Amino acid sequence: MPDDIFGSPLPDLARPSRKRQLADHHQRTVDQRVQDCLDYPLLYEMAELLPAPHMVGCPREYPSIVYLLMAALTPVTKSKRSTAGLLTSASQWRGLRAAVRRNMGRRAAAALPLNAPTRGQYDYAVKTLLVPSIDGLEEGFRRYAAHQALEQGLFPSSAPKTWSRPERRQLLVGDATVPKAPSKARKHETVDPVTGELRNHRVDPAARDYYENGEKAKRPVRGTKWFFGSGRGDGYWTRVILTFAHVAGGEYEDEAAVAVRQFSQLKTALPDCMGVIYDGALRGVHRDALARRGLLVINKQHGSVSPVFYERIKPCRSGHDLWCDQGRIAESIRIDDGTRVLQPVPITRLEPRIGVTKSRWYHVLRIPCRHGDHQYRVPVGITTTAEDRALRDATTGRRIPSDQERGFHRAEYLQQIPQETLSHQLVYPYRSDSESVHSQFDLSLWNRRMIAYGVERQKVFVLGFALSQNATSRQVFLEGHANAVMGRQNSV
Repeated sequence: MPDDIFGSPLPDLARPSRKRQLADHHQRTVDQRVQDCLDYPLLYEMAELLPAPHMVGCPREYPSIVYLLMAALTPVTKSKRSTAGLLTSASQWRGLRAAVRRNMGRRAAAALPLNAPTRGQYDYAVKTLLVPSIDGLEEGFRRYAAHQALEQGLFPSSAPKTWSRPERRQLLVGDATVPKAPSKARKHETVDPVTGELRNHRVDPAARDYYENGEKAKRPVRGTKWFFGSGRGDGYWTRVILTFAHVAGGEYEDEAAVAVRQFSQLKTALPDCMGVIYDGALRGVHRDALARRGLLVINKQHGSVSPVFYERIKPCRSGHDLWCDQGRIAESIRIDDGTRVLQPVPITRLEPRIGVTKSRWYHVLRIPCRHGDHQYRVPVGITTTAEDRALRDATTGRRIPSDQERGFHRAEYLQQIPQETLSHQLVYPYRSDSESVHSQFDLSLWNRRMIAYGVERQKVFVLGFALSQNATSRQVFLEGHANAVMGRQNSV
């Protein structure tokens, strides 16, 4: 492997270990996380987005903020029953009233009843209040989450941008997970094979069959698939969930299409974001869409991608046969036994040309030659079409056909950061943060099964999970900032 800007890959045993042991002071108890949610400003802002109680009929006994707080607390306590039981404690209900008084004023706190709502009242509020307003709540969440990420030092505009080796805080991480359906039943009615008794079952209308664990060891699972996109720094509890979406699959949008749409929207809200890290679900067509938005796409090549001839160039008498192999340009070289091997060509620079509506990416190559090394620029990451700017041959002036016209899927074969490089080895492991999101999501479920039926009700729970995670992230950031200020004052 050539020694170039991306570096030579290290063997598995020589790779530096980045695992850190979770210290006691990094842990957050349930009581701490409950308080984090009660002090989260976004919940009180979102309450303003919900409709006011009706002037006719039986008015709501509790204001909207109470049900939003219960939605955020449910993933912390793992069930709606536990949340309702938690708030029945006189001390916890006083704490909620105090939080409402701090954030919304004395009048709002005085309007609260003396007792907490029941589980049935919360279920009714989810159906009649939160579900009809879920689109507005999602929009408000995404807008505030992007602002929170910038406040916590993620995606900074002042940090230098090293495109060949970006920092963790400059990258988006995403993936989708499938929590188990709330019920194993697939039919509303079944017949007992022994007694012949007719049995009724509750079936989740949103559940369907998916396959997890990549392209080699696929594991079937039944449930609903949810995509999460997030960013984080190097410390614990610094992650900010920026977006989430339901992946319908089937004849509707698949996971990769949902991911591309969500990342594109985040790029607009976070202009200094440098790229995304994803698994092999993103193929060439998805890399193309994101690269045109000015984003790096760092993922692994699909197992079906094999070497393909690129072109023959003659900057000298010898000429060079260039191939696409392992996400980069390689040269076909004849060795002593008469066979040919593909030798990766050194890359001296990853050259982005970021535009307002479309960006372009290039690898600047240094092709070794006995007549003297040659510099050659190769477009990567984007499969050009006839609508793109036409290139002209420097000698003849003729128009060069686009990749689409000549049947070459450039974004599939040429990566911005090739897989078999040191840069990829150092940056791609940040993708494990998406697995951490999924682990936290599974732990927030009672018996690791979704606790709601139907996409809309489940979306309320997923929103509550994202809110509770970001609430703790914000509180940990504020505590760290306060400790740093105190440390500087003590040192003076």
